[in-house]
Amino acid sequence: MSTTDKDIEYIEKFFNLELSEDELSVFETRLENEPEFAQKLKNYRLSVDLVEEKYTSDLEKVREEKWRAIVNEEKDPKIIKLNWKWIVGVAASFLLLFFGWQYTENTKQVDLAKIAQDSWDKKIGLDYRMMRTTNRDSLQQVIVNAYDAYEDKKFKDAITILEPFISTTIYYEDALLIKGLSHYRLGNVEQSLKTLETLSSFPSGKKSKEALWYQGLIYLDLGDKKAAQEFLVLPNTKDQNIKLKE
Repeated sequence: MSTTDKDIEYIEKFFNLELSEDELSVFETRLENEPEFAQKLKNYRLSVDLVEEKYTSDLEKVREEKWRAIVNEEKDPKIIKLNWKWIVGVAASFLLLFFGWQYTENTKQVDLAKIAQDSWDKKIGLDYRMMRTTNRDSLQQVIVNAYDAYEDKKFKDAITILEPFISTTIYYEDALLIKGLSHYRLGNVEQSLKTLETLSSFPSGKKSKEALWYQGLIYLDLGDKKAAQEFLVLPNTKDQNIKLKE
């Protein structure tokens, strides 16, 4: 007989109240120290519940009679003592399963800080190094230079490089995006959000989604989940990602 088969037989004897006191002690120790064994107990209970929704077996009737006997106050005091240990054992096992389930659920809880950082790391809309050109005086190269400064954490330099851009200048939206993010990295949150808001409503719409995306991430960084949800769809599990609100 395989180890799994032996464990199932052992668990079945537990639910049928057929374990001795020594066996019950071993059973409880295994529940505490062997997560796989505890999972087998949980799976067995679930499978039994599914069957019992449809059928009531003779074995279940016997089990019910045993439980009635346990709570019979006229039984011998020594037997009552042992049977109450059974009751405590059963209760403890289900408590263990409950807290085990609760622990599993907690491990699925969303770590918004980590997911937010992962979202920043994607650098949405910041593919400016693909814009490099041999013409060093072109506005396109100015954007690349500003982005290089931003990547090097020279945020003031990035803002200064972009000062010549006005609303009618080509790549103005790109300049606003880099400026807005640079202000945020410098701690100028209000100016950053104002710049990104301007970009999000700019008529061309060229970088509006990126502007909304980063506004949401900034609010998330600030711990303002409600404000962040105006721009983003936040995940419910750790396996999901942040998405831009449509």
